[in-house]
Amino acid sequence: MESSLGLELWFNGDIIYISKKSGVEGLLDFIRQYGKKYEGLIIFDKIVGQGVALLAAYLGAKEVYGITGSRLAAKNLEKFKIKFYFEKTIDNILNKNKTDLCPLEKLSFDRSPEEFYRKLADK
Repeated sequence: MESSLGLELWFNGDIIYISKKSGVEGLLDFIRQYGKKYEGLIIFDKIVGQGVALLAAYLGAKEVYGITGSRLAAKNLEKFKIKFYFEKTIDNILNKNKTDLCPLEKLSFDRSPEEFYRKLADK
């Protein structure tokens, strides 16, 4: 299974959701629409940072595939016992200007999946 788009969510062997939105916006849209209805999802995303990892845990995903993933995302996916596969692992996800950490990475520090989702949902 390989994704050619930004975000694909699979359930029981079928694609159930596709988004080209960047960051965690596609996952947030999915959660707003379906909640936690699909436990055991497989998530394909281009970039997997800690924000995606926490939302995957919030959703009860069973696997996450990424083209690029951060070490922090890998650590959290392991913590929540979610299988993951990254083509390339990098130290950190950076902001668009590559001058600092991604704002979502900063927002996700020291938060549980539920706390992180609530923080994003309140924005």
